[in-house]
Amino acid sequence: MNFALTPEQEELKTTTRRFLSQRLPTNMVRKTMETDAPIAVDVWRAMAVELGIAGLMVPESAGGLGLGFVEAACILHEVGRAVAPLPFLVTSVLGVELLTQGDQKEPAIATTLEGIANGTVVLGLMGGSVEDPLLPCGTWTPSGASAESRFVLDGTQATHLLVTLTSETGPVLVLLPTNTPGVRITHETTLDLTRPMAHVELTTAKATIVLNVPELRRAHESFGSFASASIAQDMVGGAERVLEMSVSYAKDRHQFGRPIGGFQAVKHRLADMLVDVESAKSTALYAAFTMDDHTDDRAIAASTAKSVCGDAFFRVAAASIQVHGGIGFTWEHDAHLYFKRAKADQILFGNGPLHRRRLAGLLGIV
Repeated sequence: MNFALTPEQEELKTTTRRFLSQRLPTNMVRKTMETDAPIAVDVWRAMAVELGIAGLMVPESAGGLGLGFVEAACILHEVGRAVAPLPFLVTSVLGVELLTQGDQKEPAIATTLEGIANGTVVLGLMGGSVEDPLLPCGTWTPSGASAESRFVLDGTQATHLLVTLTSETGPVLVLLPTNTPGVRITHETTLDLTRPMAHVELTTAKATIVLNVPELRRAHESFGSFASASIAQDMVGGAERVLEMSVSYAKDRHQFGRPIGGFQAVKHRLADMLVDVESAKSTALYAAFTMDDHTDDRAIAASTAKSVCGDAFFRVAAASIQVHGGIGFTWEHDAHLYFKRAKADQILFGNGPLHRRRLAGLLGIV
């Protein structure tokens, strides 16, 4: 397995980084997250039209690019680096992964995939747990869906919802537009304001089944690994940017007539941060390649990446506040955006202890 990105993949990262730095710098991120619907929808639609990124993994038959997970990982890295309030993770990666396992000839699924590709659709992922969004959160009957969840990823600005429900025969995944009668959405205030969540209630809302009982059970087996490998890339991007900010500040900030980066305590802290970032990069990249190559150890690689990257990002973000000193403790400094994103990402799709227990099982240790 070759772990080097191709020139095309490197260019994809470079182009996305340039776009986000111009359209969504951190001052714009702050303005967006302080609104009642904290997703930069205009930027998202521009990304879809100008870069075609929204439909990166959407099949070509539905108007997308039909690319793989490694290409998506390149974008996830840059979105995390910019702490961008964009729906790429849920809509273009996790949502597409689930929708394409259903019947793509089904009109509701086909239309949704086309909408994702052109940037007009934003998906919300609604389940029974932030650790496992494919756990049921309500019931499904022929008359409609009835459910409630307080932590629906990207639910505030969602045009459509993917919801896991319990039917008479077992769990099913359904799709419904948010303008369907019986849908009530309220914005939730959470720790990480750059990754919005919503409180969603469904009352006998009409929906289309995307995955029936056996299909959802098969999808559920691999979805946890797919989600973990995805969020790992986001965390590596954020950790990388935090390290860059810290090194730059340590060079520019002078104390006692010399840069603070020249003092042993700061120098060693920065070195520890570098080790964390590079270790996280390696595990996340390996997990990304296993997703595309469908290797036997993809579950091991994904849980390793989620555990290592989650802890590394949090340590790096916390250390960055210390390096920045007094200014780092102020809300106005960008270090806090990354610190809160790091803590929220640690929990999303399972924290470190959960994934280490999973690894112990997969490796036959317990």
